[in-house]
Amino acid sequence: MGIKKKVTLTVEVEMEIELSETFNNLTPELIKDINACGYEVSNSDDLYVAAAKLVLNGGQDSAWDVFGLVTPCWNKGRGSIPDESTFFDRLDLYVEDYEIEEIKEQNA
Repeated sequence: MGIKKKVTLTVEVEMEIELSETFNNLTPELIKDINACGYEVSNSDDLYVAAAKLVLNGGQDSAWDVFGLVTPCWNKGRGSIPDESTFFDRLDLYVEDYEIEEIKEQNA
């Protein structure tokens, strides 16, 4: 068994997100459906932020019920990538601060 530590990072990220045309006009019904899938959005800017968080959480190259396929931009145009994909390009990731803590295991 390895040694487990809790890592807390303060980061600044810059990325481009391209959503499919499906999300061009967010109707109240579409917002309700998106929120039902676990996202908290009320406008299109919230949707872009949710997509960026999804990428940071490792969602790229995975099927997601709201965003479809989240794909790095250099894959755009390949035959195997659906047109309804969400494309991203992480431009920068800067770690501003960090903290490492020992995790104390509690005996059960």
